[in-house]
Amino acid sequence: MKRAYHFVPLCYGLDDLRHRHLKIAQLDELNDPFELWAIAQPDPRLRQAISATKQQMAEQYGLLCFSLDWHNPLLWSHYADRHRGVALGFDVNEQMLKPVSYVKDRPVLEKINDKISHSLLFTKYEDWRYEQEARIYTTLKDPDPKTGLYFADFGEQLVLREVIAGPLCAVTKQELCDAAGSATEVELKKAGLAFDTFRVLTDHRGFREQP
Repeated sequence: MKRAYHFVPLCYGLDDLRHRHLKIAQLDELNDPFELWAIAQPDPRLRQAISATKQQMAEQYGLLCFSLDWHNPLLWSHYADRHRGVALGFDVNEQMLKPVSYVKDRPVLEKINDKISHSLLFTKYEDWRYEQEARIYTTLKDPDPKTGLYFADFGEQLVLREVIAGPLCAVTKQELCDAAGSATEVELKKAGLAFDTFRVLTDHRGFREQP
């Protein structure tokens, strides 16, 4: 098992805790339009083939996105409501969780085979490197009847271990406890800004409860 972190705004984090699930991201809704598009495509036939493959995959598969570290302030800014959200720390099956590779230039390939196709699922432009992303691809099935969204349940392969409230998050420890319910094995932390580096660290003063 490997520890990995999922960043969300507070409202979604509390919902995830209450329902013990994570939203599965759909490929056509990701914030990087180069997903599955990382190779150079000078040949229009190759562009058409990759585009068709991406569209087909988007209909069948989604992914769970994690970071292997929670200390980078950009992660909190971009994915946790500008430090007002939370990071959920999981122990994840290492055979399922694959790290993303980051490249400067889009490689030019003469042909596509299974190995290359698989690598494209985990390749991004190097400026995304700060995310230290690892991901799990999963099939899309049984959408939520109310929202139409897809979720992955917590379980043996996705074990919640930490909930870290961002430096500007106003949630109380009791609110997190209430949302987590009987999950007593989960460690609750309050994050703060480091005094001498550009990092987000554990605030050892803990939660400051609302009056």
